[in-house]
Amino acid sequence: MNGADRRMETRDQNESGSSPEKTIGPKSYSYGELARVTDNFSLNNLICRGRFDHVFKASLDGEIRAIKRLDFPDVQFEEGLEREIMVVKSISHKNLVELVGYCIHGANRLLIFKYFPNGSLRSKLHGSGDVLDWEKRMKIAVGCAKGLEYLHEHCNPKIIHLDMKPDNILLDEDFEPKITNFGLAQFFTDGATHISKSSVMGTHVYEDPLTTKLREYSDKSDVYSFGVTLLELITGRKPIDNIIDIVTWANHHIKKVLEGEYTNFVDFNLQSFDHEQMYRMVSCVNSCINQRPNSRPTMKKICLVLEGILPPEELYDHELQSRSRRAQT
Repeated sequence: MNGADRRMETRDQNESGSSPEKTIGPKSYSYGELARVTDNFSLNNLICRGRFDHVFKASLDGEIRAIKRLDFPDVQFEEGLEREIMVVKSISHKNLVELVGYCIHGANRLLIFKYFPNGSLRSKLHGSGDVLDWEKRMKIAVGCAKGLEYLHEHCNPKIIHLDMKPDNILLDEDFEPKITNFGLAQFFTDGATHISKSSVMGTHVYEDPLTTKLREYSDKSDVYSFGVTLLELITGRKPIDNIIDIVTWANHHIKKVLEGEYTNFVDFNLQSFDHEQMYRMVSCVNSCINQRPNSRPTMKKICLVLEGILPPEELYDHELQSRSRRAQT
């Protein structure tokens, strides 16, 4: 038994109390059981594959589940697995995915989640299925914002996700978004302004360039990533298209878009959209990606703007707010 096995075994024993049948949080499964329900991880049951994992669909305990198998487990992935289990045990929100189980067996590392038939936001935006209408896109934007707000402002200690992107947003049968993949998440202690890390293996396009350069990560790192995610919701563009990243492309257009010129910016697959809501969402994008970390709005403020409770001008610091107002006059 390796160190990870011992730590997880100790944690399970401590949380189970005197009765072995009473468990709190994710359930521990045997590798043999997961191999059996996936037909030895048959490609016939493969849902998707990522950079470092494969996800399989299976029936487990009478429910349809998604079983994620890490392909290259090492020390960093082992830490990420334990971190993900610790994070999801401490959270409860309708816009955050629930981890229902895990398996640590030798070199094998697996996570078990509820299965979501609508897949990821990425698959809906860039796949060949039905186009997401504007109402669903607004619902996804607001739901993701509320999920991040919960992590940042209602968890003690605060949690920062550090890998916010469409791949890590799952959609339930009603297109309610569920933020997933907490392998890079960090607990943020009271009084801390940032977390210094030598490296975070997030996805380049969604990472704040300044944060990455300084190697200082905070909730404002998630705010930047959320802004890039909103860009994909609005435009339908892939994060990199014709070697141009979506942020660089958007910043060539965003001033005119804030003046109401949406042609060649909004996803051409959208048959219609609410112009006021679009202005609010584009304003959120602008404030997330074009302000320095300390000047970016909180996720709570972004939620209130998306919902129409606060005016978009509240998103900016005083300097950028003045420039934004001048651009509209």
